Amino acid sequence: MNSISINFQKQIPVLGAYDVIVCGGGPAGLGAAIASARHGAETLVVENSNCLGGSWTNRLVTEYAIRAGMNGGIFKELRNEIEKLGGIHIDPYWHVPIFDPEIAKYVAQRMVEDSGAAMLFHTFIESAFCEGNTVKGIIVTGKGGMGLLRAKVVIDATGDGDVAASANVPFEKGRKKDGRMQGITLRSRIGGVNNLPDTNWKKINEILEQERKKGIVNIPSYVTKWLDAGAEGVHGERTFNLDMVTEIDATDRFQLTKAEMEGRKRLWELLLFARRHIPGWEKCYLIQTGSYIGVRETRRIIGEYVLTKADVLAGRKFADGISRSSHPIDTHDPENAEESAVDLEKYVRTHSCPKGDWYEIPYRCLVPKGVEGLLVAGRCISSDRESNGSLRIAGTCMNLGQAAGTAAAMAVKKKILPREVDGSKLRGILKEKHAVEI
Repeated sequence: MNSISINFQKQIPVLGAYDVIVCGGGPAGLGAAIASARHGAETLVVENSNCLGGSWTNRLVTEYAIRAGMNGGIFKELRNEIEKLGGIHIDPYWHVPIFDPEIAKYVAQRMVEDSGAAMLFHTFIESAFCEGNTVKGIIVTGKGGMGLLRAKVVIDATGDGDVAASANVPFEKGRKKDGRMQGITLRSRIGGVNNLPDTNWKKINEILEQERKKGIVNIPSYVTKWLDAGAEGVHGERTFNLDMVTEIDATDRFQLTKAEMEGRKRLWELLLFARRHIPGWEKCYLIQTGSYIGVRETRRIIGEYVLTKADVLAGRKFADGISRSSHPIDTHDPENAEESAVDLEKYVRTHSCPKGDWYEIPYRCLVPKGVEGLLVAGRCISSDRESNGSLRIAGTCMNLGQAAGTAAAMAVKKKILPREVDGSKLRGILKEKHAVEI
């Protein structure tokens, strides 16, 4: 890509100053903002859309993958509050909780308000604002133009590590051998469907593969084995969780635009296929698509510790472990999809920590190398690609956010750098308050 150097100066207003600024209002950002505010820090969460919830609400990942570490903390509070409003249903096939995304939006907003944290929607984060190697705030843009938001601690919960990358934190992205990243998905909710358990998904998948070969449906070949990888929603609707677009770098605006357009085409191909071939779906219709396409993988920062595949498979524990998980290593690549389609139980067994066990994520994974005043939470934390394929699920990301928000508030209160927070003491605080299951 050609580039041009433009030197200009622009006077921008200081829009505010806070103890802690959380960048991104998804699961990790929610956990971070609520925890930070509850621990007494003046907190602002900045979000570029019009609501909180991220992958849960804007991208319609409407199921909770219940794994180790998710029986406490802000995650459990959120789930309980959604359930009180009638917003949760247990899918009879996968046996996982499915929630209503509109109720989730409301509950998430209410929980942040109740914590005392402030919110700023419709605001795009341009970059970190640094003095030397220390992050002192963020430069934002939106209605009214550019501005500066100052902070004593910034938490990057953008999912893509946007703030960290702009502060020159080192990072990795994609597979080592070719840079490839996982397939991405435009999630949907489909009404007018038959959710009966006797649907012959194997036969339907075979028909889908035939139509794929004819070019009627243009989805990746391995996806035709997984058409049943959806769930029954709260209101009897159905979701699809299928890789629709591959070979995409979601940190590139042009590629991301292409993915959104292709994802919408693929979804309509699948909807029309369903009307033709799935019994009881003859009059199915599209209720909703995600406001943004769902992205599973982009940047992974390099922090004070890099979580590894070996850590996950061994169920490794750490003195500064601040979140646990037991989700299998789930990288949406063709090879893994083919293997898991043949024998899903075997795949899960060989890509997980020992049954009944869990691994822990150390606080050091949230602390970036060489940059001060910054913590990272969510799927962009310091981890290799394989371990990231396990920890990237939303419940774990929320726990990581809760740990980051607690640590940020501790740093502000003690007037120390985030990296100087004692990870073992942080673990103790989280455990003592039953904040997260450790």
